[in-house]
Amino acid sequence: MSEQAQGDSATRGTVGQEIFERVEQLVSDEKVTRTEAFQRISDETGRRAGTVAANYYRVARQRGKPLQRRGRRRGSGPRRKRPGTDASAAAERATEALGELAAVVRRQEKELAGMREQIDQLEKLKRWMNRNIE
Repeated sequence: MSEQAQGDSATRGTVGQEIFERVEQLVSDEKVTRTEAFQRISDETGRRAGTVAANYYRVARQRGKPLQRRGRRRGSGPRRKRPGTDASAAAERATEALGELAAVVRRQEKELAGMREQIDQLEKLKRWMNRNIE
């Protein structure tokens, strides 16, 4: 393993830990909401606020931190299934996206093959011109 790869693996996961600590500090010391803390860290680091939040919640779950949810409390009424939360629907969307991606890759491969053919033809023309001009 290269030195850089070893350094990368040694620091792997530290960003989430740092974000978690920073959010906790802002919430505790400055009495801001987590959402505000995510935005501040986003502004400071250049990361998207959603990425900051995802890192925070991932580490919070790893640490077993209880997280309050907004809105309805559990058991306060019938749960309606939200559209798009079904695992099979998500898998179907992912399959469709992969199919679209595969189609794009195939088109690019065809385009590259055509460009390579054009380059070969241009090289032949160049060699012919060099022989006939001299």
